[in-house]
Amino acid sequence: MITFKKIMQIIGLSVLVTGVAHSPAPAAAASGSTQSAQLPAIHIYLNNSPINTSAGGATLMNGTVMLSLDKLYVSGATISYDEHTRMITINNLFTTGSMKIGSRIATVNGKQITYSAAFQQVNMQLYIPLRFVNDAIGGTMDWNANKREAFISYPNFVGE
Repeated sequence: MITFKKIMQIIGLSVLVTGVAHSPAPAAAASGSTQSAQLPAIHIYLNNSPINTSAGGATLMNGTVMLSLDKLYVSGATISYDEHTRMITINNLFTTGSMKIGSRIATVNGKQITYSAAFQQVNMQLYIPLRFVNDAIGGTMDWNANKREAFISYPNFVGE
């Protein structure tokens, strides 16, 4: 069984933004309903490069695209998860965001923002709203609902 501590050790300091493999099991567990197996996978692109993951990836939970924290990565951004406070923090040179498990309210650069879904744990896996990730890294996002694709533009930092 994977614990939060093991997840955070795997993720380390360089995590964030991933997605791809549509995972109906966590979505069904979170929403209490089953999703059609005919729906295409959710694809997420960061600066036009596809993001891939080995565990969970992106999934749709109650109409919100959620990202698995497992093996998430964005160059120039760091993530930390405090198991005691159950708080995730994402930051880079210009932005900082934090959100607590079970809450839809996050703080990004000192401003409170309410999201459509809460940071949550499903089947021992942590999921965060894609929009929170985008805001916390200072990106801009376009969502194509018909193709189930998200395109995030994220600034490249000096030295990358």
